[in-house]
Amino acid sequence: MGYYSRQARIIAHYVAYDRARDGIERWPTGQSRTVAAADVVGPPGRLQDRRYEAFPRLPLLWALQALDIAPARCTFVDYGAGRGRALLTAARLPFRRCIGVEFSDSLHAEACENIALYPKELLACRDLEVRHLNAAHFVLPPGDLVLFFYNPFTAEVLDEVADQIEAAARTDRRAIRIVYVNPRKTALFFGRPVFRRLPVPLSARAKLALLGAGPVEFFAVGAA
Repeated sequence: MGYYSRQARIIAHYVAYDRARDGIERWPTGQSRTVAAADVVGPPGRLQDRRYEAFPRLPLLWALQALDIAPARCTFVDYGAGRGRALLTAARLPFRRCIGVEFSDSLHAEACENIALYPKELLACRDLEVRHLNAAHFVLPPGDLVLFFYNPFTAEVLDEVADQIEAAARTDRRAIRIVYVNPRKTALFFGRPVFRRLPVPLSARAKLALLGAGPVEFFAVGAA
């Protein structure tokens, strides 16, 4: 999917669905911005690595539904939580917990405020938190996991995160499912045999391809 096509779909999702939901957030998650190098934990990376853009809500829900899991058995983790949109969207499903990882101090503070002030009657999961740290230093929680990546950081950091995921799968028998959205088309998990490409229904893939906002890949690690 080309850049302009993807941007047009993001705008369409914003007008049709996301704008109204941004309106109930203290810090509207649809507002993109670039954070300063001094605002982040660890290596700041390139300017584009500090660019915050939120993924549309409906394609995320479609991707989570395509996993065909029992959310109540899983913890949802968003790598690069930004202002908390993916967390608040996933929390519409009854996940056991929802955890965000964000390396920007200002975005972390805004995400925490968004979560604290969000109408609780709209959430099926009430156990939400955002941790302010570099993703390479995040320790995966126990139990089954759903991990979400929206092109959040450099390939070097992702390699460290992938090492942690592999280690977590070896030390504890659990199912780990990954939803990875990568509009830059960077090869990430494909070179690791333990990351198995996860088959999802053709109808779900077609829906995401036709109406989504970026190429989505699904992976499984650990127990079936």
